[in-house]
Amino acid sequence: MHRRSERSVWGVVVLLGLLLLVGAALSSCAGPQAIAAVEPTPTSFPPTPTDVPPPLPQPTPEALNFPLAPPKDVNLETPDDDACVKCHTDEEILKAVAEEDQDVQETLSEGEG
Repeated sequence: MHRRSERSVWGVVVLLGLLLLVGAALSSCAGPQAIAAVEPTPTSFPPTPTDVPPPLPQPTPEALNFPLAPPKDVNLETPDDDACVKCHTDEEILKAVAEEDQDVQETLSEGEG
């Protein structure tokens, strides 16, 4: 019974397909429809500019007074030669630097190798 109902469904599908093809063939046999003339509409064009816009103003640089003041958060004291001489001739500073150098050399040479 199942085969018989399946065949009838396929028969209906094929019949509908054939009817659609016949309908499409018959509708294509009809003559072309007349094209109605349409009055042209006026085309709007933007008006031409009569006034030229003024040129944009150029930026004017601000005059700066030189030399500029140093920033407030930075200390810009220039050391004089006396500070160098004091640092390089002070025994306590030289000993402290020499001790720091010896500590660094000892830690580098320690270990296996």
